[in-house]
Amino acid sequence: MVEILNMLLLAVVQGLTEFLPVSSSGHLVLFQYFLGVREGDVFFDVLLHVGTLGSILVVYRREILRLLKFDRAATGYLVSLAVGTLPAVAVGLLLKSHIEELYHSPLVAAGGLVFTAAVLFSTRFSRSSQPLDDPWEPHPVALGRALLIGIAQGFAILPGISRSGSTIAAALWAGLPRAEAARFSFLLSIPAVGGALVLQLMDGQTSSPGETGRLLLAGLAAFAVGLLAIRWTALAVVQAHFWKFSFYCLFVGVAVLLVLG
Repeated sequence: MVEILNMLLLAVVQGLTEFLPVSSSGHLVLFQYFLGVREGDVFFDVLLHVGTLGSILVVYRREILRLLKFDRAATGYLVSLAVGTLPAVAVGLLLKSHIEELYHSPLVAAGGLVFTAAVLFSTRFSRSSQPLDDPWEPHPVALGRALLIGIAQGFAILPGISRSGSTIAAALWAGLPRAEAARFSFLLSIPAVGGALVLQLMDGQTSSPGETGRLLLAGLAAFAVGLLAIRWTALAVVQAHFWKFSFYCLFVGVAVLLVLG
């Protein structure tokens, strides 16, 4: 029973913090350090990523189907997403071994959360523009802006630095409309989460057959919670409340630094 509760706890944390701008990596590092919650094995991590990836595909299914038409507008938008993905790929390939060491340090995670708080708070002063027309049509993001957002995503590989927080903040500062900033960030997460999934599959499966049912339940929990988190974050961006998540990140980060300092 305790093992199941631990799995579900990690699944809920993953589903919520993967999309809320509060850093899933930072929270998992802190949960594992303070609560002794075990790090999931490879198959467990794979199912959590499948669950969170599934929630993105469901929420943005219309946009994805529109992009799959591969017309001129869709192709241009896909190129923008590809450019935005490059920095994270470069960081992951070149610094993977060094970054993995940081995932054992709660101090690094706490410092990352404080940094995330500053990034989120800065969006209170960012420019805003009118929302795009409904239904959505792909308007390619200028490659320079896409690269800037991608660099922000590259930094978010570090524990405690929120991927959604960094990319949405960069998109807002780059002048994207609020709804489009959230949309571009979440669509940009598809190759990021998908890439992490592929890497974990390459590591192989270490779960015993008897655990499969419990692991599937955890994956479903991450999927369900992820659906709520995506919609909550997107709504906060549109309604200009996104910066308020900074108070939570600052509180957790400073509290951990004081406890461990």
